[in-house]
Amino acid sequence: MSFLKKLTKAGFVLPLILSLALFPLVVYAKVFDKVAAKINTEIVTLSSVEERANLLRQKYARSPVSIPEEELLKEALNMIVDERLMLQEGKKLGFIVDEDSIDAAMKDIAQKNGLQEGQLEQMLEREGRSLSSYRNHIRDQILVSKITRFEINNRVKVSDKEVNQYYRTHQKEFWEDGKVRARHILFIAERSSSETNRKAKLQQAKKVLKEIRKGKDFAELAMEYSEDVSASDGGDVGFVVRGKMVREFEEAVFNLKPGQISDIVETEYGYHIIKVEEVVSGKTLTLKDAKERVSAILAMEKQKQGYQDWMGELKKAAFIEVNLFSEPDKNKSLVSMDVEKKKTSNRIRTKKKLSSENDSRQQNLQKKWEEMYKSVEKSKLKSEDKEYSRIESLEEKLKHIKKLRDQGSMTEQEYQDRKEKLLNRL
Repeated sequence: MSFLKKLTKAGFVLPLILSLALFPLVVYAKVFDKVAAKINTEIVTLSSVEERANLLRQKYARSPVSIPEEELLKEALNMIVDERLMLQEGKKLGFIVDEDSIDAAMKDIAQKNGLQEGQLEQMLEREGRSLSSYRNHIRDQILVSKITRFEINNRVKVSDKEVNQYYRTHQKEFWEDGKVRARHILFIAERSSSETNRKAKLQQAKKVLKEIRKGKDFAELAMEYSEDVSASDGGDVGFVVRGKMVREFEEAVFNLKPGQISDIVETEYGYHIIKVEEVVSGKTLTLKDAKERVSAILAMEKQKQGYQDWMGELKKAAFIEVNLFSEPDKNKSLVSMDVEKKKTSNRIRTKKKLSSENDSRQQNLQKKWEEMYKSVEKSKLKSEDKEYSRIESLEEKLKHIKKLRDQGSMTEQEYQDRKEKLLNRL
């Protein structure tokens, strides 16, 4: 290990979360799903909200602040609502995801999660999922990414005038600290080592320093005596900036002029002889040098605002009904912060207002759900399929198709399609 690296102050780099990370394969033991929300013609089931909430629990696991369960479910549902709206918009505009893209994403997921060929499918089967349904999930994620890039890129334009204005008003942000290019010769003698060893290394350092003072080449002596990996480069450690090295080393470097050589400098790692090759003074970057950085800052700000504007437009043009909580006020907060601020209801239509007759129907539907889940009464529904002629309640129908899936008489995809069809009858 390079002792130069040890000289730098300790820091931690958090790994980036994969955009297509392997979703935890969690199965919730629910007899049947409740409809948590309806987005245009699509439904969102309670189990899908719980799965997303489970991902958020993992995300917040190390958070010092406890997130209330209700807030977690709200955030999970908001994420799903946003994704469904984006998917619907992408399909409406004709965006497609080819199979090669899905194959590449699946391969990337397996590699980054250390899975061998076939292991992903085995994991999915053990948790009651099918590979085809998981591929559909990946397809949706890729489509969301494509439509988002398309929409945001069309909304984000940074002009030269905006760049110039930002630079003038934030010039202090573009100060670049001075830096020094240096070489060093290290004699390893950590403070925990024996006194005998430390004395021997100090004597060796003094001997080499005398040779340098007599005019011998610093780089050649570094290659011969230095015990750092930089020895192979003649002790060259590159440019040093303030705040990155241990205090004793940094003080010595920034007190030398180009061509000067230090006395013996002691740090916790041993004894150093340092030579400064070049000093670059601190300065404010010119507009030309800072332009790329300014453009990136402005683009990031515009992307965030552009995304919020786009989602606001999608929600205004959509019908969104939330049934996750029974209290109207709680439901109201689930659509989005934008909708909350504008104090709109959970039912949003821009093309026309709901008729009084339709309002009454929706109220009766909500009341029906509340009664069904509070009193656990079985709903009596007429069957359109001979297969269910002997099954009188929604709960029993869902139990029946679940049993068929578990027995292998029905695929996972067929189960999901039939379950959604039943729930959509409401």
